[in-house]
Amino acid sequence: MRNLPQRRSATALRRAKAGESTRTVVIAFLANIVIAVAKLFAGLASRSTGMLAEAAHSAADSVNEVFLAVGLHRERAPADETHPSGHGRERFLWAFMAAISSFLIGGCLSIALAVAQFKERHAVSGGPAAWIVLAISFAADGVSWLQSMRQARRQAKEYEMSVWSYILHSSDPLVRAIVVEDSAALIGLCLASGGLFLSNVLGTSVPDSLASLFIGLLLAITAFGLAWPLADFLVGRSLPAPLLEKLYTIIKEDAAIEEVLSLRATYSGPEEVIVVSKVRPLPNLTIEQLTRAMDDLDHTIRHALPIVADIFIDVTAYRVQDNSGSPL
Repeated sequence: MRNLPQRRSATALRRAKAGESTRTVVIAFLANIVIAVAKLFAGLASRSTGMLAEAAHSAADSVNEVFLAVGLHRERAPADETHPSGHGRERFLWAFMAAISSFLIGGCLSIALAVAQFKERHAVSGGPAAWIVLAISFAADGVSWLQSMRQARRQAKEYEMSVWSYILHSSDPLVRAIVVEDSAALIGLCLASGGLFLSNVLGTSVPDSLASLFIGLLLAITAFGLAWPLADFLVGRSLPAPLLEKLYTIIKEDAAIEEVLSLRATYSGPEEVIVVSKVRPLPNLTIEQLTRAMDDLDHTIRHALPIVADIFIDVTAYRVQDNSGSPL
């Protein structure tokens, strides 16, 4: 049996052509890998658990970018007999794995470092090297955050949504992941700086240990916050209610449609939706007229909703019945 070629949404094709997601991942990866090494050396030199926790944080983010890049690559794999709708949902899978790795590598390690330092306290040296690394890290994470926010703003504008509303509800896991990770990184740097400063002023490692603990908790919360919506998309999330209502109206108001019997629109990948509908056409249409009408309806839906990747319309003469069993 030969499958029809996979169809992609206009939005997904435009994103792939622009290559902005790849650029965002590369910038985030390079920023995180460099500052992870710098934080590690600064943490070892200053004996700051907060700095070591931040090194683990940046290392976890670097691993996350690798997972996100793998998802981008796998998404481009062509459809086959085993995956007739393509590999778009792999983006959700790899982003989910990135969130789990952030919890395991960053969150758990940071909390473990904090617990260890609480048990065995030692002096923390806040030399110039530690503060220079913190400043460079803040600048690098800031550049990555600005790039991800630029992409988020552009995409939010297309949906006529605010940036943060788009980040919360978007089906694009990459933009959400990098914006949230970079935001958490900037907060983590503030925590590490505060812990290092207070440890030097008070002459105790307790503030530094608390900073490491809070960084670990921050990473854990961030990881679960990113993983939760991805699990929903992996199961098969429906198109948001306002867009589903818009889709229903388009089909219902088509001149060739007498009644919409059922309608489903499920995400098959980031910004890609498969529409399945059962309709009853007007009874006086010829086969040729009906075929032309369905082609026109397909075009109308794609023009109104560029995130639609494929459309399957089941035409039937079935009539909805009331409780008495008589046709309505």
